[in-house]
Amino acid sequence: MLKNIIERLIRKQETMTGESADFMRDLYAGSPAGFWRLALFVPMSRHRGALPLDAACAVRIAAVHAEDCGPCLQTVINLSLAAGAHPEILRAAVEENLGVMDEETRLAFEFAKLLSARDARSEELRGAIERRWGKAGLAEIALAIASTRVFPAVKRAMGYGQACQRVVIAGETTDAALREARVA
Repeated sequence: MLKNIIERLIRKQETMTGESADFMRDLYAGSPAGFWRLALFVPMSRHRGALPLDAACAVRIAAVHAEDCGPCLQTVINLSLAAGAHPEILRAAVEENLGVMDEETRLAFEFAKLLSARDARSEELRGAIERRWGKAGLAEIALAIASTRVFPAVKRAMGYGQACQRVVIAGETTDAALREARVA
């Protein structure tokens, strides 16, 4: 009975994200208690309040892209589109095309990107973030970065890490590895 409920929950997650959640099946098989703790963690990963939608989604893309350029990145994109984010902003975040972003989205994205890279220059943007969105904005960005990074780590540890891949944003393919090529 419980196994059927778990399978329904996992299938619902797969439908919602558009990506396989086999790692969750293996997590449950190895540690049911660990599975439930991860499941209880999911709402934190979707917290949003202070930031505009596009800025919040750009933050998540910056954070996940620091960890993964495969299915986890596609999941963040799919969830962002489902929430109503603008595809051109998501594409700009994946490709780090700051010129397409409005000022708020660019500020949030750059801050998240620097924080995710543990770059000390993030301190220069913290004041601007707090002036724009207050402590609530800082908290939202902190939770978005921390929670977004959990899933790639869990997937890699469970043997589901994948190489960079092209991602699809509103029917158009973009190369998630572009960032890696520019950084190298």
